[in-house]
Amino acid sequence: MAICPSCGHPSEGRFCTQCGLALNKTSSRLSLPVGTVLRTPSFRYRLERVLGQGGFGVTYAAQVLELKQQVAIKEYLPIRFSLRNPDKSVSPKPGMEREYESGVESFSHEAQILASLRGFASVVRVHDWFRSNGTAYLVMEFLEGVPLHQKAAQMGGRIPAGELLPRCKPLMQNLAAIHRQGVLHRDITPDNIMWMPDGTLKLLDFGSARTMGGNKSMTVMLKLGFAPVEQYLTHGQGTFTDVYALCATLYYCLTGVSPVDPIERLENDTLAAPIGLGVALTPEENAAILHGMAIQPKLRTQTVDDLIAELFPAAPPPPPAPPRASFLRWLDRLLQGFGKH
Repeated sequence: MAICPSCGHPSEGRFCTQCGLALNKTSSRLSLPVGTVLRTPSFRYRLERVLGQGGFGVTYAAQVLELKQQVAIKEYLPIRFSLRNPDKSVSPKPGMEREYESGVESFSHEAQILASLRGFASVVRVHDWFRSNGTAYLVMEFLEGVPLHQKAAQMGGRIPAGELLPRCKPLMQNLAAIHRQGVLHRDITPDNIMWMPDGTLKLLDFGSARTMGGNKSMTVMLKLGFAPVEQYLTHGQGTFTDVYALCATLYYCLTGVSPVDPIERLENDTLAAPIGLGVALTPEENAAILHGMAIQPKLRTQTVDDLIAELFPAAPPPPPAPPRASFLRWLDRLLQGFGKH
């Protein structure tokens, strides 16, 4: 019997029966042991369990001992560039020192971006960041919700449009405002948007975020099916890049089908319309999602504000109310009075 490092559920076999995590030696070797205490000059953070693990790091549920507050802590641990040492510290692989340090700087940049976005309700809040054990840590608010891909699975593989689209509007409005501050997310996917217990949505993981402006080269960061063609390059990205990823996320959650990668669509676009896959959308909503997933950036919806306008068209003004009968009788008597003169 093994204890899952992600959800704490006792399970037998190769996979956790509760959350599906692969129960192998690699995952336990990479993550820090439960009970590890990370110390800063102000607080002590005791790690309670693993929340998630990817190619660039591990995220833990933790307790701030001084405040009795639960938080999430993200540890920078890029598998490609680094090693977990026997003393549980992290160090770059031989010959990868420059790449590792560049990643630490980007990780710190993520913390600074999140700290600057504290006023947005749809963005996870950051509390602190610090360096320890040869790597860097980001302390964020603990979120009780589930990512959209899990929510879709819980609802039978699809999230009904009437449930999903209205909840997306506040997040889109926040993302549009973030873009106006000059920040691109660059990694919007169903696993980076959290469905909260109150039904609101939260945008996570700004690890790929970059500031816009000038002709700066951007690293190639992408997830197949959700990243547009320009993210295969190091330039030419903009607000329309996040628009594509957001619409691809909507497409997946509404249809239950992973979007065809845009590279595969270049010569023969086989992307099926959501309506054609049985999704209950209006023609305007269907067209808005497909417009946001246009392969060529110049043919795509350019801003999130434009996407909001297409996806949530303003209702036409109501027709003028008919005159009340009493007013008509009064007007008739008035006209009759003029006729007598």
